[in-house]
Amino acid sequence: MVRVLVVGAGAVGGHFGTLLARAGVDVTFLVRAARAERLRSEGITLVSADGTRTTTPVPTITAQTLREPFDVVILAVKSTAVAAALEDMAPAVGPGTSVVPLLNGIDHLDAIGDRFGARHLLGGVCLVATQLDTDGAIRQLTPAARITVGELSGSVTYRVEAITKTFAPAPFETVASTTIQQDMWEKWLFMGAGGAATVLLGGHVGQINPVTDGTDAIRDVIAETASVLEAAGHPARGDAVAQVTSTLTSPGSAFATSLYRDFRHNQTTEVEPIIGGLCRVAAQHGLSVPLLRAAAVRLRVHEAALA
Repeated sequence: MVRVLVVGAGAVGGHFGTLLARAGVDVTFLVRAARAERLRSEGITLVSADGTRTTTPVPTITAQTLREPFDVVILAVKSTAVAAALEDMAPAVGPGTSVVPLLNGIDHLDAIGDRFGARHLLGGVCLVATQLDTDGAIRQLTPAARITVGELSGSVTYRVEAITKTFAPAPFETVASTTIQQDMWEKWLFMGAGGAATVLLGGHVGQINPVTDGTDAIRDVIAETASVLEAAGHPARGDAVAQVTSTLTSPGSAFATSLYRDFRHNQTTEVEPIIGGLCRVAAQHGLSVPLLRAAAVRLRVHEAALA
């Protein structure tokens, strides 16, 4: 049986890892000691999009007790915790381990490759809208949930097929991709444009679009974000642009990215890997991105106030 280590038991890692555990996959969560103690006594509670609430006991381990390699490591932590997570999970990465990051942006690829070697690294993208409730439950905001995984080279390999087969019994879609790097850039387009638009314009998309010039302002943010991908040599495919535009310009939708939800809830945000990272790529190519830069500055002011 394939042994899976999920690094992080937050809104993303906790959601997918628990669904895998329920499906009979051999899953262990790598968490901090205090979190491990709580999970051992309480398990992980998921609240589905229809309101169904279920609690699942899950195996946990800490960095102090991690000794053996795993077959697959799913890295699902906030960007600010990546460096510490790579150190904590090091004993789990053996000669045949595959590391699947479910993170925003692309800077983490170099960090993981530098730490463990590129041969261990796969590309990963997740589609899910979840949040941690005040009682620690993980609430799924919409029914859609998917993990996409693939070799950065684009080749089809046994290990990718093994992961998709292992994950298949779980109640979410698992897709093997031959274009995973492009998939990651297009996820970045979605998160960057969605986060920048909602932060700058002060509401979820259903609040922005009905007002005068609201939809045009969102389209401007999408176009500016897409220009960064094009400058970097990863122009967004037509269906990706159409999906982002459709999601962000729906007048009746309450959609907002996790970045905006964190901002609104006065929590720290992933400003740097998402919007700050896009600004840095734009600067490298001499591209002016005033909307993205303004959104990044707004969030940095927010971060400074929290600090």
